Amino acid sequence: MAGALRVFVLLASLIVAGGVFVSAVHAQDPDSLSAIPDTSGLALDSLQVAADSGAVEVDSLAIVVDTLPRMASGVAPSYANGVWVWGRRALESTIAITLSELVDLVPGVMSLRGGDYGAPVGASAFGLGGGRVRVVWDGFEWVALDGAVPDLSRIGLAGLDEVRVERHPGELLIEIRSMEPTLPEPTTTVHVGTGDLGTNVLRGIFAHPNALGGALTFALDRVDTRGPGLNAAGALSGMSLRYALHWGERGGIVAEVRQLTPKTDLTEFTSDIKRNDWNLRGRWRLAEGLIGEVLWGASSLSADVIDPVVGLIDARRSQVGFRTSYERGGLWGRGSAHMFSGDGLQDWTTELAAGHSLPQALSVDGSLRMERWEGVGASSWRVRAVSRALAGVSLFASYEDGTRGAPYVPEFEQYLRSFFPVAPMSPSAVVPLERPAARFTTITGLRAGATLALGSAKVSGAHVITESDTFRPLGLPLDRGGPVLDGGKLSGYEFVASVPLPVGGFGVNGSFQQWDQESPYLPKRSWEGAATYHGLFKETENLEVWGTVGVTGRDSMPLPIFSVEGDPTSALARAPILRYWFAFVQVRVVTVSLFVRWENLTGKPDNFDYPDRLQPRFRTLYGVRWTMNN
Repeated sequence: MAGALRVFVLLASLIVAGGVFVSAVHAQDPDSLSAIPDTSGLALDSLQVAADSGAVEVDSLAIVVDTLPRMASGVAPSYANGVWVWGRRALESTIAITLSELVDLVPGVMSLRGGDYGAPVGASAFGLGGGRVRVVWDGFEWVALDGAVPDLSRIGLAGLDEVRVERHPGELLIEIRSMEPTLPEPTTTVHVGTGDLGTNVLRGIFAHPNALGGALTFALDRVDTRGPGLNAAGALSGMSLRYALHWGERGGIVAEVRQLTPKTDLTEFTSDIKRNDWNLRGRWRLAEGLIGEVLWGASSLSADVIDPVVGLIDARRSQVGFRTSYERGGLWGRGSAHMFSGDGLQDWTTELAAGHSLPQALSVDGSLRMERWEGVGASSWRVRAVSRALAGVSLFASYEDGTRGAPYVPEFEQYLRSFFPVAPMSPSAVVPLERPAARFTTITGLRAGATLALGSAKVSGAHVITESDTFRPLGLPLDRGGPVLDGGKLSGYEFVASVPLPVGGFGVNGSFQQWDQESPYLPKRSWEGAATYHGLFKETENLEVWGTVGVTGRDSMPLPIFSVEGDPTSALARAPILRYWFAFVQVRVVTVSLFVRWENLTGKPDNFDYPDRLQPRFRTLYGVRWTMNN
C-alpha cells in the first residue's frame, strides 16, 4: 500500500507541476489578458459554475472566461418531476466515486454490479430492461457497445461538471455535462484515496482558460482494488482531453477525446477492453434565448491484444446530429436529431420536448421521440404536470406510452465472427449464425402522487403503474444470452421523506417502494434511509462538514438468467436479500477536503446482485480532495 501511495503522490505532483508550467507559459504572454472582453464578475474562491461566462475582479479589471452558451436543461429537479441533479460542488462532496455509485443514490434506482471495481455494471429503475437506460454525454448519445444498455462501470466522475438523472416509468435517462474552465486562473483538482482490500483512488483535473489560444481541460481517473478475498482484482481507468475555441459569449467549437478502460481478474468477463470516443461539436447563440449545436462523434472498443478475427470487424460506431434549445421566461423547448452508422444501432432518432411554467398554477411539459431501426419505425411520448403548492400540498402526474428499440451491437459482432473459421484453413468449421434483427419493447406508464411540505420538511408519495409487452435483458456480460420474457402489468407505491431535526444541520431522509409482485430487476420491496449532517462555519464559510450514516436494502428478486447455465427449463436465478449499511464524513477547509467512507458496516457476506458476484464484505476508504489555483 505504501508503494501505491508513493505512486499517487508522484502522479498528483506531476499534475500540479504541469499546471504550474502551463501557467508560467501563459504569464509570459502580455497580450493574452487584453484580448478578453468584459462581462460580469465571479469571485476567485467561488466554485459556482456560470451558465454562459465567468469573470473576476483583478486590480479593478474584469477578466472574463468565455464558456459555451448553456442549453436549456428542461424541468427543474424535484421528486415530483422525477429529476435529480448534481452540480460541480455536489460532485465534489458526494460519497460516490463512480457514475454507477452516483446513480445508485437516486431513490428507486439500483446499480447492478458484476463484482468490485472493473466488473460490468448496469442500472435499472421500475424494472427497466434493455434499451430503456440511456446515457447522453454533452449532447451525444453514448451508444451501447457492450450490450443493450451502456456499461456504467466505464464512467468515473473526473472532469464532470453536472450529472442529471431523469427517472421515468419507461426510461432511465442519465445526462452528463463535461467540465470547462470558468475561472481566469488555471486550476488543478486532485482526489487521492486509499483503503482496505488494496483499494486506491486517483482523480486529477487540470483546467486552463487560455492555453494555446483556447480553453483546455484534462482529466485522469483511476480506481483499483484487489477485490473481495484479495483475489478478484479490478480497476477502472479513464482519460479525457477537451479543447475549446470561443468567440466571446456567442459560441464556440469543442473537440474532445476520451478513453475508458475497466479491468478485472474475474475470468467470466473479457477484460482490458478500451472504449474510445472522439467528439467534435460547435454551439452558437442564434438569437436571444435560442441556441443551436451541430455535432459529430465516433465510438469504438479496442484491446491491447489484437484478435485476428475481431481485427477484421469494423467495430466503430459514429453519429452526426443537431440540437437546439429555446428558453424565455417560463417557456422552454428542446429538439435534437441524430443519425448513426454501424450495425446494431438505430438508423436515426428525433426528439422534441417543450414545457411551460405558469406562476401560481402549474408547470406542464411533454416530449416525443421517433426512431428507426433497419427501416422499421417506432415512437414514444410522455406528458407531465406539477401543480403549485396550495396549503403545502402539490399534486403531480405523468403518463407515457410508446415503443423503443434496443441496441444489439455484441450480437451483430458475434454474427460477423461466425463467418470466420475457428482455426486457420478450416472452412468446414464455419457455421454462420442467423443475422440478428432489430427488437422492440412497448411500455405504458402512469405515475401520480402528491408532495406535502411542512416548513423545511417534505413527504411525497406516488402510485406507479407500468405495462409492457416484453422484458429484454440488459445485454451486458452479466445477463447476455438471457431469455426474452413476457411482459405484464405492475402496480406499486413509493414514498420519500426529508425531515430536518431541531438540532442545527442534522436531518433524516429515506425512501420506500412496494410492488404488487416481483419482476426481473424489481424486488417487491426496496428501501433506504439515512441520518445526515451538513454545517458551514466561519463568516467566510471556509469550514464545511458533511456526515451520513444510512442503510439501503431490498428483497430478493429474480434475474433474467437461468439458475442452471445453459438449461432453459430451469427457473430464473435470484439475487439474495440486500442490506447494506454505510457511513461517510467529509471536512472541507477552504479548498482542501478530507473524507472517510465506510462500506457494508455490518459485514453482511451475501450483498451481491448476481449469483457468486461477491462484493467487499467490509471496506474503509479515506483520502483528500484538493482544488488549487495555479
